[in-house]
Amino acid sequence: MAQTMPTGKKEWREIQKGKESFQEIVKMLVEFDERTGRHSYAPLKECHYMRKAISVGDPENLLVMACAYPSHLYYVTARLSNQQGKVTTCWVHEDGVAAERLDRKEEESHPVHQIVCLTDIFQQNQKLQENAKIDPDLKQYMDRADSPEVFAAVDERSTG
Repeated sequence: MAQTMPTGKKEWREIQKGKESFQEIVKMLVEFDERTGRHSYAPLKECHYMRKAISVGDPENLLVMACAYPSHLYYVTARLSNQQGKVTTCWVHEDGVAAERLDRKEEESHPVHQIVCLTDIFQQNQKLQENAKIDPDLKQYMDRADSPEVFAAVDERSTG
């Protein structure tokens, strides 16, 4: 898997295989944030509800793109579209399951090796072709993966 810091030439993948598993992961994270109250002090509270919509929407109406950074970090853009409109959001996803697998690589029977994670889903999908047509609105979200703000957040997570 290509894991590179922001260069403007990321390996983007459209998540087509495992989309329902992706939604389950997002749903678990959303529910955790709600149980712990973490969602109530997020800088952009509405982003929580955008991810919640993405987690429960019809997978047929969902478009998910992801690119990888080092240290089990992914930049995810997701759009849910239906008759009522569309919700588009993006976030940096830290794949703690993949990180734990690395820590437990000698323990093959450890349960963490049986959990589907974003790294698994990312690897199941093909690299987005350079000439792929991407909606300009969605492309704007994808371009944020190279922004100084995202780069700083990724750098902080990957070194900290």
